[in-house]
Amino acid sequence: MVKKVLAGLFAMAVAGYASAGTTTYETQSWNLKSGGSWGSNSLSFTSGTVGMTVTAWSSSGNTGSCHSGPECSSSNVSYDRDPFIESAALKRYTHGLGAINNDENNSDPHHALDNYGNSSNWTDYDMVLFEFDTAVELTSVQAGWYRNDSDVSIVGYTGTDDLGSTPFSSSSKWSDLVDDGWTYQTDKHNIGTNVANISPGFESKYWLVGVYNSVFSGNAGDNYYDAIKLANITTTKSEGQTQVPEPATYALLLIGVAAIFRRKLSA
Repeated sequence: MVKKVLAGLFAMAVAGYASAGTTTYETQSWNLKSGGSWGSNSLSFTSGTVGMTVTAWSSSGNTGSCHSGPECSSSNVSYDRDPFIESAALKRYTHGLGAINNDENNSDPHHALDNYGNSSNWTDYDMVLFEFDTAVELTSVQAGWYRNDSDVSIVGYTGTDDLGSTPFSSSSKWSDLVDDGWTYQTDKHNIGTNVANISPGFESKYWLVGVYNSVFSGNAGDNYYDAIKLANITTTKSEGQTQVPEPATYALLLIGVAAIFRRKLSA
């Protein structure tokens, strides 16, 4: 009888130890085609307990000399005569978000997120910055429209700084970000208007999503120009993990119970 009771208590302790370590997640779905509130060239959204601000950026600045990086070499596929990051006009259309940088107009496909240049060697890479009020994991993206090709690049911030209202300096290029706390995550090729699932494995307050940007991976997949309107993204936020008692705690509990039973048997 004593052995059966002890075995039952041990099984309960092990089960409790396992279940106490379960992490729960909150999922957020963001419809970028509608909702939100416009600010100064930005959109703000809320999903569940999470807030998000969206801005647009592009490598369309010509504020200095290009000294290093693939953007500076005329023999590189990423060569750009004006490669410095600057704010772009965020636009929302029926099919999703686009951006018009300072080298473009509202014509098709320049009104979308694109890597078309307005002329040879002026290849501007448009990207959307998602800034959250708490760290989240970006788990999927979906375009609502595309022109010609639909490859996307995704980059997450793993640094410790709060980037504030000016996340990029006027002397920064996309290739500089890898030394400034940003981590290239993945390229997704030919997503069309399908959901492209992502598994970054980390949470961040800042995520960049745009058309394929060769400075991050160099893995073009093809040489076609890309243009998309970003319709939806999903994110998850860990809700924390229940405190797990040390294994020694359970061991001491079982030893104590066993001692009680031994006293009762010897009485």
